[in-house]
Amino acid sequence: MEPRMSQRYLVDDLDREIIRYLSEDGRLSAAEIAGRIGSVSERTIRNRIAGLLQAKMIVIGAIPDPVALGRDVQVELLIEVEPGRQEEVAIQLAEYDEIGYLAATSGTANLSASLFVADHAALLEFIDQELGKLPGVKRVTSSVVLRLYKVFGTRTTAISRGTDLGGKKKG
Repeated sequence: MEPRMSQRYLVDDLDREIIRYLSEDGRLSAAEIAGRIGSVSERTIRNRIAGLLQAKMIVIGAIPDPVALGRDVQVELLIEVEPGRQEEVAIQLAEYDEIGYLAATSGTANLSASLFVADHAALLEFIDQELGKLPGVKRVTSSVVLRLYKVFGTRTTAISRGTDLGGKKKG
């Protein structure tokens, strides 16, 4: 039985702990999570995960590594859109595989996006030939990501290897 829209799933400390473990490794089994927590059964964990999934509180899936897919350049885009055209532009942008994240924002930019491309030539081509030609797009500000420290709640190798801002290893 599906929960009614008026019913809300209330996340408790056990749910938060399960989510934390799954965020670190989405392949963990209910038995492994129960073993790490120690005070709860595998069945309880399995039921909680099922409840979180059914309530759409979590999604378990694969997040592709853009670098492994040959997209070495990540760019954050701030996109200013003509009034009344935000949804139209967002729907069009969401169709591009190169766009990994897209959100409506407040401020001067109406949309924020993460773009993943192979190289700087591909970046120029995307901004000029694709984004620049979308009806409704007024202005685009781009910033190249130089080093990623944390993504989806997970620290990247830049932090886990102990590098400082100068790129040198600590200790």
